[in-house]
Amino acid sequence: MFRLIWQELKFRRNAIIGWSLGLCFFPIVYVGIYPQVAEEMAGLADLELYKAMGMSLGTFGGWVGSILIVFMPLIASIYGIINGTGTLAGEEEDGRLEMVVTLPLPRWQIVTAKAIAYAISSIIMVVVVSLVSALVFQSIESQIETELTGGALFTAVLSSWPLVFAMGMMSMFLAAFSASRRFASMIAAAVLVVSYFGSNLAASTTALEPFEPFFLFTYLDASGTAVLEGQQTSDLMVLMAVGLVSFALALLFFQRRNLTVGAWPWQRSTVRA
Repeated sequence: MFRLIWQELKFRRNAIIGWSLGLCFFPIVYVGIYPQVAEEMAGLADLELYKAMGMSLGTFGGWVGSILIVFMPLIASIYGIINGTGTLAGEEEDGRLEMVVTLPLPRWQIVTAKAIAYAISSIIMVVVVSLVSALVFQSIESQIETELTGGALFTAVLSSWPLVFAMGMMSMFLAAFSASRRFASMIAAAVLVVSYFGSNLAASTTALEPFEPFFLFTYLDASGTAVLEGQQTSDLMVLMAVGLVSFALALLFFQRRNLTVGAWPWQRSTVRA
C-alpha cells in the first residue's frame, strides 16, 4: 500500500506545485496590500453587504479572517472536489481504475491509499500558504497596528485545513456512491456553494438558524478573534469527523461498487442480473 501512496503522490506532484503557487496569491496580494487600503477598509466595515457576507474589515485580524481564512480554503476545496471525484469515478471513466484493482491489494487499501495521498497533498498546499502568509506579514508588520504575530497567522491559516480535508473526503464518498463523476462533481460543488452562502445567511437570517449546523463553513470561524486566538477545538473536531465519516462511507460503497457499469448502489442487483 505504501508504494501505491507514493505513486499517488507522484501523480499529484504537478497539482501540488500548481495549486500551492496559485493559492499563495491570496496572502501575497491581500495581506501585502493591507497597509495601503487599511483606512478605506475601516470606512467600509459597517456596510450591510459586508456584514451579510460575514466579513469584518475594520481590523487587520478581521481583514485576514474575512479574506484569507475564508477564500483560501474555499478555493482549495475546489481542488478537493476535482481530486476526490477524479480519484475513483474519474479513473473508472478513464479506464485506469480497472488496472489499479488488479493489484494484489484489497479495495479498502486502494481507497485508503488515495485518501492518504489527498490528505498529504492538501496539507502541503495549506502549509505552503501558511508559510507565505507569515512571511508576507513579517514584511508589512512595521506598517500596521495589530496584536497579531507571524506565528498566530501561520496557525490561523493552517487551521483551515480540516475544512479542505472534509470537502475532499466528501467528494471521494460521492465518487464511490454516484454513477458517474459528473453527478459526483455536481453534488460536491452544490454542497460547497450552499455551505459557504448558507453559513453566512444563517448567521444573519433567523429563518435559516436551525440549518446552520449543516453548513461546513459554520465550523470555520473567520472573525478577527479567531485569527488571534485560534479556532475552537470543537469546530475542528466536527470538520475532521465529517471527513472521517465520509472516508468510511467511501470505503463501504467502493467495496460494493461494480466497476465500468456506471450504476448507482441501488442498481447493483439489477446490473448483476
